[in-house]
Amino acid sequence: MRLLQVSLRSSLLYSLVIVLISIPVSLLSLHKILNDEVDELLAAHTAEFLKHIKTFDYLEDLETDLEVFDQLAYDIDIRPSDDQDTGASRYETISSYDSVAHERRPFRELSSQVIIKGKPYVLTLRMSLVDNDELIYAIGLVQFALIVLLAGGLLLLNRSLSKKLWEPFYKTLSQLKAYQVDKSGTIAVVKTNIIEFNDLNQTVSHLADRNRKVFLHQKEFIENASHELQTPLAIFQAKLDLLMQKPGMSEAEAALITDLEATAQRMARLNKNLLLLSKIDNEQFTGKEEVEVSKLADDLLSNITFTADAENVSITRTLEPLRINANKALIEILLTNLFHNAVRHTPEGNVQVQLHDHTLTVTNHGKPLTMDPGKMFDRFTKESPKSSSTGLGLAIVKRICDTYGYGLSYRYENGCHVFSVGFNGVA
Repeated sequence: MRLLQVSLRSSLLYSLVIVLISIPVSLLSLHKILNDEVDELLAAHTAEFLKHIKTFDYLEDLETDLEVFDQLAYDIDIRPSDDQDTGASRYETISSYDSVAHERRPFRELSSQVIIKGKPYVLTLRMSLVDNDELIYAIGLVQFALIVLLAGGLLLLNRSLSKKLWEPFYKTLSQLKAYQVDKSGTIAVVKTNIIEFNDLNQTVSHLADRNRKVFLHQKEFIENASHELQTPLAIFQAKLDLLMQKPGMSEAEAALITDLEATAQRMARLNKNLLLLSKIDNEQFTGKEEVEVSKLADDLLSNITFTADAENVSITRTLEPLRINANKALIEILLTNLFHNAVRHTPEGNVQVQLHDHTLTVTNHGKPLTMDPGKMFDRFTKESPKSSSTGLGLAIVKRICDTYGYGLSYRYENGCHVFSVGFNGVA
């Protein structure tokens, strides 16, 4: 169909070019034909004039009569000549003043060497070309009008055909633009008389159905896996607690159980974060309310003060009032992950939290990253493989920002890691 549309446009353009070229060619041809007609008339009038002059050769004052005739005749000029060659004739187009119209007008002239009563004369006959030029102008104007009508008609025809031919394609395209794998059902197949579009619609519908099934299976698997893992993890954690309370345990056994305890806690956090990401992706946090970000941030920072003090990390906060409309649980998760990430990756020093002009900025001291900053918010991406982090905290922050259209950015400057969240979409 694309080839057909291109072919129609090419044919239209080719036709217009041909017609545009034909206008000057036709006008020049018409001008040549009319000039030839005028030349024939001038030649005929010259011959007729000489024929009549010969009948008056017996007059004694013919030369005087010719002079008088030259003065009276408007389109005929007779002048004595020194050239005895009677066969010389010359056609030319001139511009001469028209005493009747009081303006300069084009004329076609025929100058001939003639002998009258044994004396050479130059006989010049002229004919006005005004009527011919007006005729050519009128014909050119008509041709131009026809071209405009032809071009307009072809454009309307091309647009009508294109709209009719491509209507099924644009219907399918509009469905694809509005399609959401987690919400939309199947894509309706539009029956057409065009085989290619029918094949396209069937392929698109099959692809959409397949992707939706894969998405639903993946969603079900993540939810089931996360829920099923909670029970064995809880049992494992409880038995580790019992072992830690067992008397007579050696130092090596206690260290081993402590490592298992840390691993179990990490698995529990990983399971919890995966389930949280699944819920966010499935848009299960649909409820919205007015959230005072500054108060929520202040409460969360107060809760992690003990942890920060244990790490020899101080927290400085500058919070301006800010109200947003969002799910409070998601905003709490977003802030918590940012704060814990800053405290966790600050060896010793200060964490600065600032809320100003609809932008939350979390700054912490630390060494430059060894990883690619562009992968900072990817899932399971960590600065060190030995880190106890699950690698999902910042990924969850990124997903929440994407859900609400918040701007999220990271930069390293002056020995500090700086995370910014723009609640107005710009960070």
